[in-house]
Amino acid sequence: MHKNIRKFLTGILVLSFVSMFAGFAIGGDVTIVGTVNDDNQIVDDAGTAYDVADNEKGEELMEHVGKKIQVKGTVMEGDDGKLITITSYTVIEE
Repeated sequence: MHKNIRKFLTGILVLSFVSMFAGFAIGGDVTIVGTVNDDNQIVDDAGTAYDVADNEKGEELMEHVGKKIQVKGTVMEGDDGKLITITSYTVIEE
């Protein structure tokens, strides 16, 4: 009987821990099309802003302020909004 209660409580604890962090990561690679702004962000066509993480590709991307781009990367979501770590990007010629 005590083993079942212990398993149940352990399961609840694990589930609580996982759900606590589930809102912070969207996870996986995503592709976003948007415009680079001078606030170190990409704004997609729906108006959602993604802060660009400070990595090599992110720094390169900031040379294209005002241009439409397609980026691939990993998005994390936290209290301050969405953060994308860019793995690759392409400037879209209009």
